[in-house]
Amino acid sequence: MKEIRKKLSRSWLIILFYLILIPGIISFSSCANKKKEEELTQQIQSLQAKIEELQKEIASKEDMINQLKEENADLLNQIPESFDVQKGDSHWEIAYDYLTQKKGIPAEEAKRILVDTPLFHPILVGFKVWNYFYGKVYGTFITQGDARISLATLLRIEKKKIQEEKIKLENEIAMLKKKSEELTEKINELEKNNTELKAQIDNLNKKISDLKSKNQELDSKLNSVYYFADTKENLKAEGKIKGTFLGLAGIKIGEVTSADFQNRIDLRQTQTIELKADDFKVPIIKKVTILPKHIKENVDYRVEIREGGKAAAIILLNKDKFYLAQIILIIN
Repeated sequence: MKEIRKKLSRSWLIILFYLILIPGIISFSSCANKKKEEELTQQIQSLQAKIEELQKEIASKEDMINQLKEENADLLNQIPESFDVQKGDSHWEIAYDYLTQKKGIPAEEAKRILVDTPLFHPILVGFKVWNYFYGKVYGTFITQGDARISLATLLRIEKKKIQEEKIKLENEIAMLKKKSEELTEKINELEKNNTELKAQIDNLNKKISDLKSKNQELDSKLNSVYYFADTKENLKAEGKIKGTFLGLAGIKIGEVTSADFQNRIDLRQTQTIELKADDFKVPIIKKVTILPKHIKENVDYRVEIREGGKAAAIILLNKDKFYLAQIILIIN
């Protein structure tokens, strides 16, 4: 019994020990795991920071690479391009094709550039033509390339040819001058003989011109209608028009002469007589009538009041009735 109690007592002690030990172990294990988790979190954050730094460095390097690429492309654009001269090529054509096709310069602008550019002629097969265009600056030069002679030698040959041509031309000019002097003497003699004829011709031309002007003036007058216009009051005051007995026959023409009809229009050019109220010192034109009476309104002519009475237009409908006619325009 005693032994059993001892065994039970030991068992309880063991159970109590484990009851105390197990939570401690669990607590210790939890603390250790938490510490490891914090350490891992710190390591992850540190790695993320390094990754971000590396990404920034990569982006910076890429920007530097792109900048270097742009600088390299810019430098490549500044390097002159060469063209091997073929049969039939000219310096101008090569330069023009380079500007328009290689550099995309509009045709007219390329022509303007080449006008101010010294170009060589002739050029030989095998020469190398170098072209350069950067910004707004164009340049070109020529090297010997595979040609038999250099550009300098070619220029000397051309210069000698030009000198020979110059001497030849000077001799021809001297001969032409001599012939010109002989011809000048003959011309002077002929001009001296023809002076009187020229004067006569000029005089005849002047007469013809005067006759043409007179003929045109006469023709215009023959195709014109003659008129004078004024207010009814002024015309009565001047005796140009007058009333009839008791006004039964209306108004008739008074004392007028051909000198009164200073105004005219050429019916071939217009059939409208324009009147302005200001010219007659009246505020507005209300009505316009025509004398002599046999000329009928709305049959032979029509009156249009315009600009609220500031102007009037007399449109001659029956043109044949007005040739060489003398009419009075009465403004009311």
